[in-house]
Amino acid sequence: MSSLYLQAASAHGTRSDDKPIHRRFFIGPMPEKVLSQTEAQLRNKRKRSWFHRSRAPSNGDEADHDSLSSIIQEHAFQFFINQGGNEEDWGDHEAENIRVEMLMRWGDSEWGNIWKRRMQKIHEPTSGRWVGGSFEIGNFLGLNILDEPHAGGSKHSASSKRPSSFIRPGSSTRASSSATHNFSGTQPAVPTSSATEINVTKAPELLSRKSSHATPMLSTTSVPGPSTFSPPSKNAHDVGPASATSTTPLLIPDIGQASPSKAHSDMLRKPFKSSMSIPSRHNTDENLGISTSASGRLVLELQKRKSVHYTDSRAQALSPVPPTEVLARTGSAVQESSAGATEAAATRDEIEWGDIVMRDRMLVRVSYTKSEGLGNYFDEKQNRTTCHMRYEDWDEFMVVWRQNRIEIYENYTFPGKEWMVGHKHLAFIIPLKMKTKLSLYSFVDLTFCLTCPPTPVHSSQSKARAIFHRSNEGTNIFVFKLKSRSRALDWTWQIWRQLGGELPPYIEIHCPAMDSRVKVDIPDSLSLEPDQGVSMFTRQNMISLCRKSLKNYRDWEFIVERELEKGKHLELAWRMEMKLDWIWLDDDVDGKKREWAVLCGLALNQSGKSAHLEIRLGNHVPSSLRLQDGRQLHEPPAIEGYLDHIKPNTQIKEQVYLATHDGNIFSLTAAQAQPPSPPGIHPGLGDTGSLTLRQTEVRRGIHQVMHATGVCDLRSIMAVRRAFHMVPQHSHSAEDVRGGQNNSRAQDDDDEWLGTWAVERTDSDNEDEGGDQGLTKTTDKLKLRMQRSFELLLKTGQIVRFEAHSCRVALEWIERLHDLTIYWKHRHRVDAREEMDLAQVGSHRPRLTPQLHVRCDEEERPPDAPADMEASLPALSSLYNWCVLDGCKAVLKSGKLYTRKGLHGHYKLVQLFLTSGHLIQYHITPKSPLHHREHQKINLLDAYVASGYFAALTLPKGQFSPTDSSVPRRYHDGLEADDPDEDMLFMIWYRRQAPVVDDAAIPTGNGTDTAQDKIPGLSAKRKLMVFRTRSKLERDAWCWAINCEIDKLVRAGRDREERLRKTGGLIKL
Repeated sequence: MSSLYLQAASAHGTRSDDKPIHRRFFIGPMPEKVLSQTEAQLRNKRKRSWFHRSRAPSNGDEADHDSLSSIIQEHAFQFFINQGGNEEDWGDHEAENIRVEMLMRWGDSEWGNIWKRRMQKIHEPTSGRWVGGSFEIGNFLGLNILDEPHAGGSKHSASSKRPSSFIRPGSSTRASSSATHNFSGTQPAVPTSSATEINVTKAPELLSRKSSHATPMLSTTSVPGPSTFSPPSKNAHDVGPASATSTTPLLIPDIGQASPSKAHSDMLRKPFKSSMSIPSRHNTDENLGISTSASGRLVLELQKRKSVHYTDSRAQALSPVPPTEVLARTGSAVQESSAGATEAAATRDEIEWGDIVMRDRMLVRVSYTKSEGLGNYFDEKQNRTTCHMRYEDWDEFMVVWRQNRIEIYENYTFPGKEWMVGHKHLAFIIPLKMKTKLSLYSFVDLTFCLTCPPTPVHSSQSKARAIFHRSNEGTNIFVFKLKSRSRALDWTWQIWRQLGGELPPYIEIHCPAMDSRVKVDIPDSLSLEPDQGVSMFTRQNMISLCRKSLKNYRDWEFIVERELEKGKHLELAWRMEMKLDWIWLDDDVDGKKREWAVLCGLALNQSGKSAHLEIRLGNHVPSSLRLQDGRQLHEPPAIEGYLDHIKPNTQIKEQVYLATHDGNIFSLTAAQAQPPSPPGIHPGLGDTGSLTLRQTEVRRGIHQVMHATGVCDLRSIMAVRRAFHMVPQHSHSAEDVRGGQNNSRAQDDDDEWLGTWAVERTDSDNEDEGGDQGLTKTTDKLKLRMQRSFELLLKTGQIVRFEAHSCRVALEWIERLHDLTIYWKHRHRVDAREEMDLAQVGSHRPRLTPQLHVRCDEEERPPDAPADMEASLPALSSLYNWCVLDGCKAVLKSGKLYTRKGLHGHYKLVQLFLTSGHLIQYHITPKSPLHHREHQKINLLDAYVASGYFAALTLPKGQFSPTDSSVPRRYHDGLEADDPDEDMLFMIWYRRQAPVVDDAAIPTGNGTDTAQDKIPGLSAKRKLMVFRTRSKLERDAWCWAINCEIDKLVRAGRDREERLRKTGGLIKL
C-alpha cells in the first residue's frame, strides 16, 4: 500500500489550531516563463517580500543574503526547534547562526540553484524551457509557512476574539439529574453519567469599572453552606480553562465570595423560576458592584444606566488631568468619563416620532384571507393548510420601520412620478400593535411573517388592492425575505421586542457531546437595551460559563477539553430539529455590535416549536476517516501541475493544467493556470498587503475553480494506469480494470477494496531527462512518449490519456492520483452514511428499507425506536462545518443537483460549486469524460435565496400541488428519501454581475463606474434559477451555506449596502 495512502497519525496531530492546512503538491517542472512573471511582480510591487533583487549578486553567499526576505527572520525560531533545539537556548547568537544556516540550505536547494543561475543569465531567452521539479506548496526548508498560528482556529470563533468583559462563574452551580432534580444537601460523587443538567441559579450580573457602559459578569449567589456539586481541583490551574486557545481571559478570581466547597444554592426555590432578586433596602459597595442585603446575602445589583466610576480607595490616587487633555478627548476616551455618562443620558431617547428605526430592501409576498383565526403563528406548514387565500406576486420592496408601524414602498408605475412627488409609492402599512402577530415562516432561509388586520393606506388608490386596505374583516399576511440571514434575524428580534416579546425565566444550553444541559437564569429586571444588561449575554460569556460549569464532570476532560487543547474551539448554535445556525457574527451589517447575537434566537418560533441553544465544537471538514478494519485514513495532499492531453482521434497534444480541489479534478488552459510560486520565490502577500500567505493560496485556488473549463469527479475514476498501448484507446471493458496488464483491481462501489495498483517500472525511467531534450536522445520516440503517459479509466467506459514531462513525473501522478481516488471514494461513502442517518431522524418516518439484524428472528426483533429530534447528532457539525464560515478552502461546498433556468423547461443534472460569493455549474453528460462549465456564473451579490413552500408558490400552475404524495427514492450511494417536492426545492433570484474573484475588489460604493457599484432599482430585472436536491437535509445545508456567503458579501460591500437601503424617498408624516 502506498505510503501516501495511510499516513501516520502523528503527522496530522501537531496542528496548532483547528483550521486545516489542506496540503498541496505541485508535480513536475515549471515553465521558466512563469519565473519571469514572478520576477516582474517582485519588481512592480516593491513591497516587503521574500527577496530584494535591487542588484545582481556577485557570489553565492551574497546572492542568498540578498534574495531572502523576512521569512527567515519570522521562521528562524521554528526552524531551530524542529532541528532539536531547546527554547531556553535561543538567543541573539543562536538566532544569527540559524539564519545563516537557513540561507546556506536554501542556496544549496534545487530552487535556490535555479534562482542563482537565472541571476547570472538574466538576459537569456526563457521561452520553451522547463525548470525545477515537484515541491510542496508553502514548504520552506521543511517548514510549512502556511501553518500560521490562529487563536481558536477561526476568525469568526468566539475564542479568537478578546472579550469585552469578564466572567465570574458562581459557586452555586449545581448538578442534578434532569429526571429527579435532587436538591439534597449531601455531597454527591463526581457525576459521570449522561443526561445531566446544570442549573445556574443566579443570573449573570453587570459589573463594570473600566468601561462607560455596564460590562457583563456571570456569577451566582454564594453563601456558606453545604455544596451540591463536587469540589473542584485544588490546583490553581484548574480554576481557569485548560487550554489557552479558548476563553482564558474571561475568567477572574472571585472577590469577596466563599470558597466553592462551601457554596450553597437556594434549594427551596422553584427550579424554573428566576432566583434574581434586588432588595429594596441595601448597602452598596461601589467599588465591587456587590449589594449586601439586610439578611447578609451577597447580591450583584443590575446597573441600569451609565454612571461615573471612581478610583478604588485602596489604589494610589492619580493627579488631575489637565483641561487641555480633557477637551482633546474623542471616541472611547469620552465614553469612559463623566462627559460620556452625560451624553448617554441625553441621547438615550434619541429616536423620536418619524425617525427611521430600520430600513431594508426585501422580497415580500403579500396575501389575504377572510379568516381571522390564524392564531399566533403562521408559517409554511400552516400556509399549506390555509384555504381561500389571495396572493400577490412576490416583488422587491423597500421596507421601512418608523416608530410604531412598518411601511412597504414600491416604484410608481408611471415613469417620473417619483421624481415629481419626491418619494416612492407607499403600498402597504403594518401597524405594530397588539393585533399584529410575528412568527418565523421558515428557519431554513429565515423568512419571517407578520399578520395584521387590513390597514388603510391613504396614498393608495389601487382598486386591485382594495381588499388589503378597506376590508372590514380578514387578515393581511406579509412574508419577508431579506438577502442577509443575520439582518433578517436582527429584524425579527427588534420586532419581537416591539410587540411585547418577553424573555423566559432562563436560557437552557444543550451540550450534545456530554448529553447535558446548563440553565442560566435571566433576571426579571433585565433590560434589553444594549447598554443596560443585554450585553452580558455575549457568546464569549455564555461559552465560558458553560465550560466552567461542565468541567466539574469527569467526562468533560476526555470528550471536550482534549479537543480544545488540540486547537478546536467551542461555539454556540441555535438548532431547530435537523437545522443548525451557528452564532458567528458579532457585528451587524453597519459594523455595530450585535449585543443580542445570542438572545435573538429566543424570538425564533416556528409551528409552536422554539429553537434551542447548543454548545458544540466548531468543526471544519474532516480530514481523516476510520475504515471498517479500524485503520485511520488521512486525506492525501492535493496535487496540480502541467500535462499534455492526448486526444484519442487525432493524437494531437493539448497542454492543460490539472488541479484537484475537494475531491474533483479541474482542467484549465495553460493561460489560466496560475501555478504556485516555487519555494523561496514569492511575489508577496497580495496587492492589498493585508492578506496572509494562506489567504493568498485560497484565492489562487478560487481563481482555478472559477476559470476551469471542465471538471471530473474522482469517484468516477475506476483506475489510474500507466499507458501500454502505442495508440490511445477510446474505451475500456470491465476486464481491463479487473485483470489487465497492470493488475489493476476493480473499484466497484459495492466492494470494499484497498490496495496498490501494480505499476511497471523500468531502469530507463530514471534515465529520461524529460521534455524535447529527452526525446532527441532516444531512437524510439513513440515508446518513450507512451512510457511518459498515464490513463484514467472512467465509469463511463472512456479512457483519458495524459502525457507528463518525464517518466518520473508520470509515475508520481499515478501514485498521488491513486491515493486521492481511494480516499475520496471512502470519504463520500462515510458522508452518505451519515447523511442517511440524519435524514432518517429528521423524516419522522421509519426507514424505507428496514435494516437487517444478524441472528435475530423477526418475532424476537424489537421495533425501531422513534426518532429523537433533540438527539446529539454530532454529524450535524460536519454538515454545517466552519469551512463555509471561515472560507479556508477554495471550494466551500459542492454536490450534484438538478437545476433549470427560469420557471419552464427541463431539469438537468449539474455539479454545483460554491466559491467566493459565486455559484459555478458544470453540466453532467453521460458520454463526456469531463463535465463542461456553464457559461454564466451566478454572482450572489444582491441575490435572494428562498426555499420550501415560499419558493413552490412561485412555480406555474400544474408544476406543484401540495396534495401530491411524495415518491420514495433510492440513489446510487444508498441514500433513501421520500421528502415532499417542496422540501427539496430552493430558488435563487440574482442579477447579472461581473464575477469578482478578488475579495479586495468587492464593491464598496466609492463612486467608481463598475457593474457592482451601480445601484439597481427596485424594478430591475432579475434572473431565476431553480434547484432540486435529493433530500430535505441537502436542501437545508445548501441554503445555509449560500446565505452565509451572501452575509460575507453584504459586510464586504458595506458602503454599497447602505446606499441600497437609503435609495428612494419616503412620505412625510
